[in-house]
Amino acid sequence: MAGTRGVFFKLSTAVVAGTALLAGGPALAAPPPRDDARRLSCEGPAVGCVREARQTLTRLRDALGCDHRAPFPVIYVQLERALEAAAAKPGSFDDPDWLAGDLNTGFVNLYLDAYHADREGRPVPQAWKTAFGAARTGDVNAGQDVLLGANAHIQRDMPYVLASVGLTRPGGASRKADYNRFQTVLDRAYAPAVQQIARHYDPVLALADARWNPIAGYTAGRLFRIWREQAWAHARQLAAATTPAARHVVERRIEANAARWALLLNTVHVPGYRAVRDTYCRTHRPGDRAATGGQTTPTTAGLNRSAT
Repeated sequence: MAGTRGVFFKLSTAVVAGTALLAGGPALAAPPPRDDARRLSCEGPAVGCVREARQTLTRLRDALGCDHRAPFPVIYVQLERALEAAAAKPGSFDDPDWLAGDLNTGFVNLYLDAYHADREGRPVPQAWKTAFGAARTGDVNAGQDVLLGANAHIQRDMPYVLASVGLTRPGGASRKADYNRFQTVLDRAYAPAVQQIARHYDPVLALADARWNPIAGYTAGRLFRIWREQAWAHARQLAAATTPAARHVVERRIEANAARWALLLNTVHVPGYRAVRDTYCRTHRPGDRAATGGQTTPTTAGLNRSAT
């Protein structure tokens, strides 16, 4: 706990100093399942499930265009591509059907649920509310958008999906080894994904990518590890809760923790930076550049409000 507090303070200092450019309301339970085409079904081999997730996220990314919610699915598509390659390689995981099938599908579905609920004006968990609100209305950079989304997804969503798909195998052995392998795959995919955002979405990341701020870079890497370990610990607490009251206590802990981090990550706003990002994206994102003949267009305000 002391180590977590230390990193939390370190990141706070980095954000206030501007190094976060790498970058509570009531408790809400996990979003209820919704039987529509916007949810993944995961039928067949695990690698096919990951492919379905990647294709769904790719369509969402492309539909968002220069909307400030786009950097998070940009990252997510790259992570799914890396997971797809790993799932296709025999021996990558002890139980690929659990890892690349059940866990990954459930995890992606919680993001899709939150995204569509927010678009439709329905309530979302506080951590997601902060992330989506910053993307729509704030002068934050794309790194912050990614971190806000990652916080909501890892710290808030992951414990619920882990608890729902089971932390142990039928014989009682822990699935933690596969969970750790999953995180290693995602870590390898993260840097190329950030480079893609730097090339197409945000000049700050384009400048910083060649020479990471060593404090921000170290904090981000360690931060994700802490978040993932915390998610596993919270999932164990959910699984161990034997009464509705006990589960409610854990849920409130999960929601409050993610909401506090979201508040911290949303601290730094640079007035006018939204217009800088929008112009950069219009002239650097392939689809937008082709549509405008390489010239800027008057505004992307409509994209930032909604996407199909």
